[in-house]
Amino acid sequence: MIQGNVAFYQNMPIQVFKKFADQIGLANGEDLDQVYNTIKEGKEIMEFGSGYGRIVKGLKDKGYNGKLYAVEIVDALIDKLSLQKTDNIEIIHSDLTELEWKNDSLDYILWMWSGILELTEEEQQTVIKKAYKWLKKGGALIIECPMNKAISKVGMLSNDKKIVVEEEWGVLNATLVEAEDVALYSSKAGFESHSLQTYTTTTNLTRAIYTLKK
Repeated sequence: MIQGNVAFYQNMPIQVFKKFADQIGLANGEDLDQVYNTIKEGKEIMEFGSGYGRIVKGLKDKGYNGKLYAVEIVDALIDKLSLQKTDNIEIIHSDLTELEWKNDSLDYILWMWSGILELTEEEQQTVIKKAYKWLKKGGALIIECPMNKAISKVGMLSNDKKIVVEEEWGVLNATLVEAEDVALYSSKAGFESHSLQTYTTTTNLTRAIYTLKK
């Protein structure tokens, strides 16, 4: 993750984080609802960038009983995630760009709520290549993020693919991802196929869900 972004989330009050989820229309796991039927039979799922545990809680509430690995880099958020730990939920405190994992071991990897935007383009490609290696044959990486430039509703567009969000506790730098980027990343990593679906959140934002199948 871009180093300044770690500090942004470390210093951001949790209630503000949750308010952002509400503003975007994801507070109640609306993005998870879109993909749950696809992933619910997966025996091992990893979530990249689990934040304060929104998806973790959503999976628990839906009765998911497989193994879930929740990866997060921010200390303050790890403290929140740890409250949700169970025998089936493992919390992993790590930077995605440095994380090592067993190849061919995961059924699905979730990268929800714009998590991919926290990285530079080079880091995005690095992590997607890692995901490919870690997934079982037939498994999938699911990426959820804004469609086009909808993220500009919460930040300033500084150039074609960069968004800057300035708050009193810090500055967040985001790197936009569009369909052609995902197609390129998918191809370079070796995925067999990729697809795009869109949906509308409860606050009328159009969001993208990319499914990269190994």
